[in-house]
Amino acid sequence: MTTSFFEKQVDSLKVAVSRKDHAEGISKDIIGQLGTDNYAFILIFFSSQYSTVPFLDELKKHFIDTPIYGCSSAGEITPNGILEGSIVALGFCGEEFGVNATFIPNLDEFTIGLGQTMVSEAVNEFQLKRHKDKPHSIALMLVDGLSYREEQLVSAINSGLKDIPLIGGSAADGFNFEETCIINDAKIEQNAATLLLIESRPSLHIFKSDSFIPTPIKFVVTKADPENRIVHELNAMPAATAYAQALGIQENELDLLCFASHPLCVCFGGQCYTRSIKEVNEDGSFSFYCAIDEGIVFTLSDIGDMVKGINSTFDSISSQFGQPQLILGFDCVLRRMMSEINQSKEQISQIYRENRVIGFNTYGEQIHAMHLNQTFSGIAIGK
Repeated sequence: MTTSFFEKQVDSLKVAVSRKDHAEGISKDIIGQLGTDNYAFILIFFSSQYSTVPFLDELKKHFIDTPIYGCSSAGEITPNGILEGSIVALGFCGEEFGVNATFIPNLDEFTIGLGQTMVSEAVNEFQLKRHKDKPHSIALMLVDGLSYREEQLVSAINSGLKDIPLIGGSAADGFNFEETCIINDAKIEQNAATLLLIESRPSLHIFKSDSFIPTPIKFVVTKADPENRIVHELNAMPAATAYAQALGIQENELDLLCFASHPLCVCFGGQCYTRSIKEVNEDGSFSFYCAIDEGIVFTLSDIGDMVKGINSTFDSISSQFGQPQLILGFDCVLRRMMSEINQSKEQISQIYRENRVIGFNTYGEQIHAMHLNQTFSGIAIGK
């Protein structure tokens, strides 16, 4: 078994966890575990039950000059594995890391042109302030998971980042789908995103992992409402009818478990990129978590062995880059749901502990110019 990073925290990254239910207790837990180090910034992922708890005000009294970013979650990945109803904080040491943050408000008014301008200005400022002893860089985006603007954001942001790789996660709200939020410099925000341009002395490597197994069954989107992520017809049939027939079940049997177990993927270049179904509507159409359009060809897939898939990913990371000091991970909430159903959650949780993963369960994952679902993606931070 791999020796856990959290058994002996190192100077460049420190982790804190709290499950207290009041601001003073949360603050005391996090400050006690992070200490008084000089941090470039702190990331916090928190259960949405804390969105109205003023714990950030208490933390800011202590970390006066340290920017704090993060978002609400559908589960937290902590030193103790996968939890719910908790807060996990990750401190990035100022001697090892630096950050330049861009806040993107009012996502319902966001345009590609506006985004490109903002990113271009942010990258220019970031490059001017770069330190020679921090040669590695990455762009981390945290976005309101109910904004439905992830595709426009990644398209605009990725095109302006030049050679800086983009990774990110969509803020979540358990399975409530009511209210998600991000933290921008210790303030709770909604309908917004934060882009962090991070410089680092340790190496940074982004990755994605899934376990999809494509089947021979194909669907063509023949009628859709792309702006609202709705597919009305597959193969010129009501979407729910075509999908249920392919599974050999009745339409009234369709539920989130069916959608998570048998995702629709866009496959090319030997890779599958899922477009997860959110729900079936009264008219037999499907609402999706990701952007869709008419003419897209979906491949019906099976979920495969998630444990085998994640072990393979970590083995690949270690063989290519060595054992990371920490992995910042974004794991889709649908994967967590599947792990609970197939009773592999504890096994996956243990694997995350052994491989030093900190992060959260998301409503979507971003990598380069893609917004995805049902993946585990993230950043492997070298030593």
